[in-house]
Amino acid sequence: MKFYQKLDGGILRSAREYDIAYNTAIVKGQFVKLSEGKVVTVGAGETGALLGVAAENHSGAADALDPRANGTKIMVWDDPTAIYQCAAPKVTASGGSATTLVFTAGQYFAADDFNGGYVKLVSKATDSTNTDKIGTVRAISDYAVTASTSGTFTITSGGTPNAGDVYAVFPPVGFAKGNLNTARDGLVLTASASISVRVTGNDLDQDKINVMVKKHALAVDA
Repeated sequence: MKFYQKLDGGILRSAREYDIAYNTAIVKGQFVKLSEGKVVTVGAGETGALLGVAAENHSGAADALDPRANGTKIMVWDDPTAIYQCAAPKVTASGGSATTLVFTAGQYFAADDFNGGYVKLVSKATDSTNTDKIGTVRAISDYAVTASTSGTFTITSGGTPNAGDVYAVFPPVGFAKGNLNTARDGLVLTASASISVRVTGNDLDQDKINVMVKKHALAVDA
């Protein structure tokens, strides 16, 4: 997760120092929260208030080159109006048609959750007959749960998604579902909770999405 800009368009960023247990491992760029006054990592489906994003590494182990690595302080980008940028989540198609894209794990989302977003073809299965070129972007007009283990995007007409084709997904502004990835620095669509992070925009060319904290420890609870 990288700082992108503030909600008002400003690009100056600031970080403040917070307490952390000496042996807590935190990686720069991951979302963090406070627990008993100290910085800790967040859960994959975190729904509680977040503090922001770690502005430095804190390995929790002694490092001759970095005395702060197992110190009791860590810098955090904690501005409630900060917008961050991360890789767009990806899904693997299980099938589709000229106007649909089916993916597994879609059952975790609700009807219309992705309406107004986009998908972008980033790779094809070895034997794929999909006629779209890599990089093709298609708008999402509808989303529906279509089976106990899958969901279907209705998309702009084009090539037929084949099983194994991989698409980047750019959810619509306001989307606040999915889970945080293992590194806690991006979104995944393999599970879902009403997470404390909200999509605010995207960069279709760079395969990035913009997000901000919707439930912040230093702001009004959203």
